[in-house]
Amino acid sequence: MSAPDVFEDRVRASLARYGVEADDVDIAVIRVAEQVYGPQRDALMAADLSGLAPEHGLDPSHSPLEEDGR
Repeated sequence: MSAPDVFEDRVRASLARYGVEADDVDIAVIRVAEQVYGPQRDALMAADLSGLAPEHGLDPSHSPLEEDGR
């Protein structure tokens, strides 16, 4: 018997919480996505952005091009 796959257990438990059953193909796709995007996501989450100035005049209801008159 092999050691339990913690990643797979967590993924299945997380999806089951929302009523989603994942088969082996689903788990394989999620595993690849985690390998591709996980390190960049983790780096972004760990980045200290407190020294950056906030975006002034942010209005998500309009594109920046509308505000510039272009």
